[in-house]
Amino acid sequence: MLHRRHHSGIGAVLLSLAATLALAACQGAPDLASLRIGPIPQPGLLFDHPPPPVTVVRGGPAGELITGAVPPLVPQETVDDVVAESLRPWLTAVERRQLAEASQRAAAEFTLQPVAWEAHDPSGARTASGAVVAVNNVYRAVRGYYCRDVRQLVAKGNEQHQDQVTLCRRDYGAGNWVWVIGEGDQ
Repeated sequence: MLHRRHHSGIGAVLLSLAATLALAACQGAPDLASLRIGPIPQPGLLFDHPPPPVTVVRGGPAGELITGAVPPLVPQETVDDVVAESLRPWLTAVERRQLAEASQRAAAEFTLQPVAWEAHDPSGARTASGAVVAVNNVYRAVRGYYCRDVRQLVAKGNEQHQDQVTLCRRDYGAGNWVWVIGEGDQ
């Protein structure tokens, strides 16, 4: 006589499925009035909410809150380190700052692309203007500094002055890199 297995794994699954369906069929159909369906959300109420405002901080979650005006490209104590020595006595402090800021932008600009600048007195009248032009590509100096030659042009009153300086990129701490006057053989 052939021996056959009475209970297989598939048979057990089919048996439990049939029992579940039989129990479900014994229950009556649910009354639709007894079902409570909440309000259907309207487009715009749940789906189109703008994201919450984000507070941006410097230095991680417990860092300094970034608000207000943008900090200057050149710290106050290094402004004269960026302006050519021959132009310094001829310019006011405000004019030197504007020239120094333009020099920072020109050092990162394409070669021969002028970066214009203007300085104004408290009444809004222009006191001086000019441009800074990078005259060659950035190069690596002997001691590892990145340097670039720029021409600083200034027009004040009826006079025009210009000087060419080598700006080298220096670290002043806290991620503050400033292009200051240096020598290409540094």
